[in-house]
Amino acid sequence: MAENSPERKAEKKRRSLFVDALIRLVKEQPLGTAGGIITIILLIVGVFANFIAPYGMNATGAGPTFCSASIHFWMGTDNLGRDLLSRIIYGARISVIVGLVGSALSVVVSTVIGILSGYIGGAFDMIIQRIVDAFMCIPSLIIMMLVVSIVGPSLWAVIVIWE
Repeated sequence: MAENSPERKAEKKRRSLFVDALIRLVKEQPLGTAGGIITIILLIVGVFANFIAPYGMNATGAGPTFCSASIHFWMGTDNLGRDLLSRIIYGARISVIVGLVGSALSVVVSTVIGILSGYIGGAFDMIIQRIVDAFMCIPSLIIMMLVVSIVGPSLWAVIVIWE
């Protein structure tokens, strides 16, 4: 079959727009595509952790303590006999929750502050700018440790601080 024959052109047009976009994405941004695939895998693992994990997150006595990697415990066990692979799978759920909720909260709060600052303007805008500049020059880890020491350790404290 010739390269420019009508059959060949019709064969090229049979792909969907979505498939063409995916192929172009892989060719133009291979590292971004790899990062997106890893993110999607972590998201799926976090959502379906109950079905994927071989043992419960805190199931003690699942195996011998400090067991090395084996066919039953792919990553071994800890000092209480808990399966490390199961704990990592359940940890992905918490990481996904913190990342998504923290990012969404950050977008909402930043948008509200930006709209208020732009609408009111003047001295209010300058004060908001200086407050934001002050928070940006302080390392976020120090702010996190300060707020957690005041509020106490919890998942929601970490999400709000991450914002």
